[in-house]
Amino acid sequence: MKFKPRRFTHMLMASIVVASAAFSPVFAQNAQTESITMSPTSRKYTIDAGKTIEDKLTIVNDGKTAYDFLVYARPYSIVNNDYQNPNFTQTPKNADIYAWVQFPKTKFHANAGETVTVDYSIRVPAGAAPGGHYGVIFAETQPDTSQSSANSVVRKKRVGTIMYTTVNGQYRNTGEIAGNEMPFWQLQPPLHTTVAAKNTGNTDFADETRLTVRDVFGNIKYDVAKSYQVLPDTTRTISLDWDQSPWFGLFKVETQQKFLDKTVKNEGYVLMMPRYMPVALLAVLVIGGLYAYFGRRKNKK
Repeated sequence: MKFKPRRFTHMLMASIVVASAAFSPVFAQNAQTESITMSPTSRKYTIDAGKTIEDKLTIVNDGKTAYDFLVYARPYSIVNNDYQNPNFTQTPKNADIYAWVQFPKTKFHANAGETVTVDYSIRVPAGAAPGGHYGVIFAETQPDTSQSSANSVVRKKRVGTIMYTTVNGQYRNTGEIAGNEMPFWQLQPPLHTTVAAKNTGNTDFADETRLTVRDVFGNIKYDVAKSYQVLPDTTRTISLDWDQSPWFGLFKVETQQKFLDKTVKNEGYVLMMPRYMPVALLAVLVIGGLYAYFGRRKNKK
């Protein structure tokens, strides 16, 4: 049988593609059922000093057992730029809403499948400084002491609603873009990029972000818009990810930020390709070249 180097190269390339597919990541999502949820997850208020806000929250027992729960308020501040580690114990000067929150009652009971309404008020002091003030209201399940023993582990679940409150008056509402990152070669999903906003004022603002991903032909493969609050005197780094991006491909990526009077866009290309792929392709080219070379020599004899 006559040796055909081109046909051999095509077969080898097909084998590499099949092998690459076999090693591509598999994504799975584990559904988790929470026994307590709170709605909404955040509140935004603007109010004069000396005034009172009356509002309510909704607690849903979406589990299969009844429980008691407590409600209480705590300070809210940020430790890191990624906003992943909020602090509920320290009390910087603008994390003081917890001291203004009052509840008609703090202990409740929720049967399985029941929705409970929690009333509360925020009494803003007459001398409150203009600008942003922050806190969080928590709802925390309480263990059933009648069925627990001395050696049992007490488990509690806690959910919270963040309070973003601006007291009217002379305050600064300013901010600036603090950079972005879009690595060109990314080894595995998700496709990842970041943007950042710096709050140089003394009240929070919303950074409206958008991530748009297109293929090389201009077709939109992924498009998502989200809003992120940025607290005073902090820089927030926001991760914009395409979680279900393929493990291989070249994409045009655009990020957009809108806050205050600013709109900034950033464009670039991202190559999704595992580390082993360049080596595999190089090996294919080398092996194909060697077979082609020795095949021609054999045919000449």
